[in-house]
Amino acid sequence: MRVMLYDPNQVFSASIRPLLHRRGDLPVEARSAKALAAADAQVDCCLVALEAVSRNRVLTDCKRPVFLITDREDGSVLRKAVSVSAAGIANTHILPSELLRAIDAGLASPPYYDPQLLRAALQPAPLLGDQDALELAHHLTPREDDVLRRIVRGEPTSHMADQMGVSVSTVRSHVQNVLGKLGVNSRLAAIAFAINYGIDTVREKHPQLS
Repeated sequence: MRVMLYDPNQVFSASIRPLLHRRGDLPVEARSAKALAAADAQVDCCLVALEAVSRNRVLTDCKRPVFLITDREDGSVLRKAVSVSAAGIANTHILPSELLRAIDAGLASPPYYDPQLLRAALQPAPLLGDQDALELAHHLTPREDDVLRRIVRGEPTSHMADQMGVSVSTVRSHVQNVLGKLGVNSRLAAIAFAINYGIDTVREKHPQLS
């Protein structure tokens, strides 16, 4: 298996690289986050330190399966893994050999979620920090951003469909995507999220997020 590693801070790659070599895998170092999106068919998967990627859209654009590694233990990182459709995510607290098994499990039957992170994610969610909220909002596509703004304005589904020139079922699909990416379970919660974290203000300051 040819594995692209992206871990500029050497959090996990120094320990896992010899294990990959030992079992016959071929690790290839990515020199930048953009190299992940450029990974071609010769790469079987990308093994990425989550904290090393500031723009998660890079992970979404990656054409090869992405397995994430993190040293964080809070459940919010699991939400990030879901938002970028990662093959899996594991914490660096596990042994390198266990990490290999986790990666194999994620590639064979995705997704694989670290049990400790999964337990943390099932706990009552604490209030997000502004940076975490910004990262979640960054996952929205321009169309989903438009839908969120319409949700905040209180537009019903049928009105959204008419204004956007799409079907009602398409609008409902966009709404579910928005809720999932923000980690909320209702339109009301999405409105509260947008208001509490000033998403409109944030996007005015950072137009590249839209």
